[in-house]
Amino acid sequence: MLAALVLLPATLAPFQPAAAAAVAQPAQASEANEVLLEVRLGNQILSDAVSAYEIGRDVYLPLGEMARLLTLAIRVTPGEGRASGYILTEQRSFSIDVQGRAVDIAGLREELDPSQVRLEGDEIYVASRLLARWLPVDLDLDMPSLALKVRPREQLPLQARLKRRERGNLPGTPGGYIDPGYPRLVTPYRLADVPFIDQTLAFGFDQRAGGRTNQASWTAYLTTDLLGMEAALYASRSRSRSRHDRSSDLRLTLGRNDPDGGLFGPLGARSALIGSVPLPGVANISSSSSTGNGVALSNRPLDQPTSFDRHTLQGDLPPGWDVELYYNDALVGVQQPRPDGKYSFEDQPLAYGPNEFRLVFHGPLGQMRVERQSFLLEQSALPRGALFYDLAAYRDEDGRQRALAQFEWGMSEHLNATAGWQRLPLFDAMRSYANLGLRSYWNSVILTADAVRADDGGRLAQLGLKTRVGHVALSASRARLDGFTSEFFTPAADPVRTRDEVRAEGVLAIGSANFFPLSLQLRRDVLASGTEQREVQGRMSAYRNGTAVSNAVRWQSTGGTERADGALQVSRRVAGVGITCQLQYTLRPESLLNSAAVSADWYLADGYMLNLGVTRMFQDREVRATGSLNKSLGSFGLGVSGFYSSRHEYGVGVQLFMAMGLEPRGRRLLRESQPMANLGAASIRVFLDKNQNGAMDEGEEGIAGAGFTINGANYGVRTDADGVAWLPRLPASRHTDIGLDPNTLEDPQWQPREPGVRIVPRPGKVSHVDFAVSLTGEVDGTTYLFSKGARRPVGDLQLELVDASRKVVATITSAADGYYVMTGIFPGEYFLRIAPDQLKRLGLLDSGMHIITIGADGTVLNGRDLDVRSAAEG
Repeated sequence: MLAALVLLPATLAPFQPAAAAAVAQPAQASEANEVLLEVRLGNQILSDAVSAYEIGRDVYLPLGEMARLLTLAIRVTPGEGRASGYILTEQRSFSIDVQGRAVDIAGLREELDPSQVRLEGDEIYVASRLLARWLPVDLDLDMPSLALKVRPREQLPLQARLKRRERGNLPGTPGGYIDPGYPRLVTPYRLADVPFIDQTLAFGFDQRAGGRTNQASWTAYLTTDLLGMEAALYASRSRSRSRHDRSSDLRLTLGRNDPDGGLFGPLGARSALIGSVPLPGVANISSSSSTGNGVALSNRPLDQPTSFDRHTLQGDLPPGWDVELYYNDALVGVQQPRPDGKYSFEDQPLAYGPNEFRLVFHGPLGQMRVERQSFLLEQSALPRGALFYDLAAYRDEDGRQRALAQFEWGMSEHLNATAGWQRLPLFDAMRSYANLGLRSYWNSVILTADAVRADDGGRLAQLGLKTRVGHVALSASRARLDGFTSEFFTPAADPVRTRDEVRAEGVLAIGSANFFPLSLQLRRDVLASGTEQREVQGRMSAYRNGTAVSNAVRWQSTGGTERADGALQVSRRVAGVGITCQLQYTLRPESLLNSAAVSADWYLADGYMLNLGVTRMFQDREVRATGSLNKSLGSFGLGVSGFYSSRHEYGVGVQLFMAMGLEPRGRRLLRESQPMANLGAASIRVFLDKNQNGAMDEGEEGIAGAGFTINGANYGVRTDADGVAWLPRLPASRHTDIGLDPNTLEDPQWQPREPGVRIVPRPGKVSHVDFAVSLTGEVDGTTYLFSKGARRPVGDLQLELVDASRKVVATITSAADGYYVMTGIFPGEYFLRIAPDQLKRLGLLDSGMHIITIGADGTVLNGRDLDVRSAAEG
């Protein structure tokens, strides 16, 4: 199979400035684009994956799910296009009839515009602006980060609950996701499996001063199981006929990732890789930018920073995509795929307090995907006795070797120690380094001490401090060097003797709605001659009403010579439209503009994506105009692009995008324009388990229309007529909780044997999940108190249902009038009793227990009464 997923070479593809892509997944058969939104109420994450639809310039939100998250008493009637309930108080009644085109709020009836609602499955999707008018909340849509921020105009029941919980110092995070404790379902590795493939094929030509050039290129990214490991293969090849130039790239990585640390037995490794592997950087010695062919082993948590005070974000990036990195809501940088098909933001500094990273991926067909990583540096201390390690060695494409061994140990509750060794090529020579360090965590301060010695006798010692003052995170360090050279301190005739650094990260807040992330870094180097080098870097950002602004400035001074430059970026993204501007400029030694770029993209009718851009290079006196028109055709994507410059150069190109995989249950070939090789997937089957053995046997039928939750959020997918559902694009190498929503089952007596499972998706592999559903029974009755010859109902008694192994499988408390009804009881034999602990605590005796037998047909037992009497009466 010819696998290709590349962007046309830079000479053919249109110039795409930072973030020059649209904000949603491409429409398949309509103009509706499904997106997953993170819903926030202040600092509270209510859900990290609420399904919504972007249609034109509106975003449609699920009424039932939003009411559930906001604890509003509104219920959607499945399949009927109706909803009813009330808002905050019963006097403010609410009802909607989509078919009848009517909505009633507090007795006021108005006509419903059918273009403002959409029926999908069991939900009613309402345009966000209309929903905000109905509900007592303002809804701020931040499409660049796929976030929905809720600002209540009146106090919600959820807010009152949060306040009560804070006053009572109660545990838990109401409204947020709580680990349900699902059992772990392991997806076995295979010796070989059918791969998932992302591919692109590109053709084009350009006309330049050197003549006309015809070009063709292809790439492929494949993931699968191979030799009992995860396999990822990247291959690319391009050819220019007129210049007879050919280039190719190939990399293969094999390994395993386990967030629970179950690799290699007592080593407790979480990541083990061979083939093309990266090496983590070490402070003051090496960066994290290099990769090569070798091995890497680590037990460091997969969701933790790659080192103590720095974090590297890297991964695979399909051709035609770009990725933006935001740090605490400030834009840090933008990258397009490197020749090896990867992106890498190396060694991002971490501050005391919250460190929120957001990666925003934009695709050529208007796709958008967001990944979030969050760290609290003060909580990174290892517990007493814990040990983290990183071991790696490789040879790069030039044949140079690198090796690394780093360790971190929890000496006590407040003190961690680090030690390590590294060998790397440095200016045509091999250098070895040994390092030692201490990390002290006390109250709101982190103190650090590090020492490094090189094999040539060079030494470095550094002291550091990290803390937080109000809303500002502060970092300060001082390093002293003695003949020390590394990738951070290059050899020079006048080497660095001391380095002082101060860094501040904070937010300037003006009112409740305006905030400006700020960053300032000061560095002073004193050289051996006494000369001082100074550098100041500052960044100020803002975001308001869909418009993001970020300006970064750098000033340097060496021996009286000054240089200053900066970059300004403005990005406005609302539903269906995106505009981005970039400006590069120099302030010293003279003020001038270097380059400016403006791009805009629009979603057109029928899923077309139009992008136009203009770039001005002031020094070269060149203006370049670019354009592209892309279309998702469901199973593949097609794009046409072109450019024209003021130098009378031009070019035209065509790109074909396609991703393929195999749905294992039906053996169906899946073809999409959206990449899927870098993410996991699950095939879920729901069936009625008639013989109670937990497996789907001959004669047992699948259940259609069943729905699911993913990490606590309702998921829009439903099972088909065979009881099978396909869940694509699950985050790889991370715990994912999949639950079966019993409210979506047709029969209220149907209940799953297991409410959910926890899986760890992996790229190119489909996890098989089966939910066995049984027809359950119920039992009801009344609890009585027998006293002084009289028998009367009594409530608040706790009843327990006990199975044959004496395990309590269900509990319920009787109502004030003594009545109880226990539902969802699986077939089998049980004992029904009043909790012995409660009887002892209240000084009561019971008259015995009931034997409960539930048949496979869902037995309903009535009138199973229980009596208690005072122990004092005998």
